[in-house]
Amino acid sequence: MSRHARLNSMLYKGIITSSLALCLVALPAVHQVRAEFEEPPVLSAAAILEPELLKGPHHEVADEVQNNGLFNSYSVTSPFGTFEAPSTTRLGFLVHELNAIAEMKKVQTDDTAIASLKQSGANTVSGIKNLFTDTESTLKGAASGVQGLFHRASETIGNREVTGAEDSKVQQVIGFSKSKGEIATKFNVNVYSRNKVLQEELERLAWADYLGGLGVGLATSVVPGVGGIVLSTSGAARLLNEAINTTPAAELWIQSRDKLLALDMDPDTVQLFLNNQMFSPALYTVMTTSLESMKGVENLELFLKVSLQASSPEMARVITEITVLTAGYHTHVTPLRTIVPMARITKTINKDGKVAVILPTDHLIWSERVSSTLMEISDNPTVAQSAGRELWLIGDLSDLAEKEFTTAGWEIHPRARSQLLPARN
Repeated sequence: MSRHARLNSMLYKGIITSSLALCLVALPAVHQVRAEFEEPPVLSAAAILEPELLKGPHHEVADEVQNNGLFNSYSVTSPFGTFEAPSTTRLGFLVHELNAIAEMKKVQTDDTAIASLKQSGANTVSGIKNLFTDTESTLKGAASGVQGLFHRASETIGNREVTGAEDSKVQQVIGFSKSKGEIATKFNVNVYSRNKVLQEELERLAWADYLGGLGVGLATSVVPGVGGIVLSTSGAARLLNEAINTTPAAELWIQSRDKLLALDMDPDTVQLFLNNQMFSPALYTVMTTSLESMKGVENLELFLKVSLQASSPEMARVITEITVLTAGYHTHVTPLRTIVPMARITKTINKDGKVAVILPTDHLIWSERVSSTLMEISDNPTVAQSAGRELWLIGDLSDLAEKEFTTAGWEIHPRARSQLLPARN
């Protein structure tokens, strides 16, 4: 593996560990309940992945898979470069995107003509600068670190912030983003994907379609599924992806704001959530849709408060996945009564009084931090007096972890994606 790929792998592992592990790392080791704990294992891709995920016409997964106690990290080679997938869910999205990239590359465009047309578009841009108070800074990348908290006023349209996953405001205003969204929909990918190679292809085809009328709009997708935003492949998920792709980002912001306010959420919390640049328009739209489906559940605003912690796109994605899975539990398993804190994320109490912890992990092991979290939850008076406790995972858990959770009175539901999010049209 190259030095660059190794650095990327280390970065992804750090991001993932700091996202969902918030709930497991944040708590102190208040109990020394076991002497035996597990270390994160190295897994074999061939042993844990379905054949279509392991290898395909446009990708191959390296056999060595690092697990950090929660998620698996995969290295993927393809004709389009080397990629890192920080979870099994992300691997599935990545494979879908690589297949879409291969189909996009079959569409020929005149690069010379596109370059000329781009310049024409640049001339158009220069003619509408008066629409913005600070156009030059708008076209620059989003500020990073602490300074970013103090330099965002010039990057808003009204109260909306442009995220790193979006086109520039100028591209949105001149209509380029509309063409790009339509192209993304034709190839069943999400226009806000942070896959740089996919974005390059979307841009190439969108410029050709928007500026040149080169017939890209006639392209027909041959890539099944839904790429990049939701855990389900249902018809409803495809419709949501299409709506996100073809609705202006500013309109998605307004729609999400209005829906969250209609759920009686605090206006300041809503605006802070929607202006967290780690959440692309796709992610906050999916989160809002999930929250709306849980209308009537107490303390839904806790999800927004948890989201304010997201300091990376991957953390934002994990928090969104927790919200989607929780909504799936509410809709397809048992209606929920309330949402309550669990360290820095959430757990739920259903209408029957059972406590349910719902996590998007790949492979959960019995570590000291998992042990202390389990005991903290089990000792909580609300949980101790509950009608029962459930653990729902989209992945699995080690034999030791399953034994310890079961001994502590937990009802375990591994590999529960299809129960939480059935693929119904």
